[in-house]
Amino acid sequence: MVNRKMRPAQALSLARKLAREHDLTVVELKGRGKGSHRIYALVDSTGSRVARFGVTDHPRDLSRDILQRLEYGLEPWFGKRWTEKR
Repeated sequence: MVNRKMRPAQALSLARKLAREHDLTVVELKGRGKGSHRIYALVDSTGSRVARFGVTDHPRDLSRDILQRLEYGLEPWFGKRWTEKR
């Protein structure tokens, strides 16, 4: 359960940091998303996409629902409550 606020840049930075620790890479999928929404993929060392997630590019905090979906969506690779460990 998410219990803190986070800006999109912070969430993306944390995801990239944890991806590096797990030998994964976060890449933006160009041509995807709509408006200020950006779609990213979690890619392993062979270039295979293992997960996909979206983050807004707004300067304000992510909504609780979006942050919770991000946390649950990447939980198999980063572990439970990965957004709160840092």
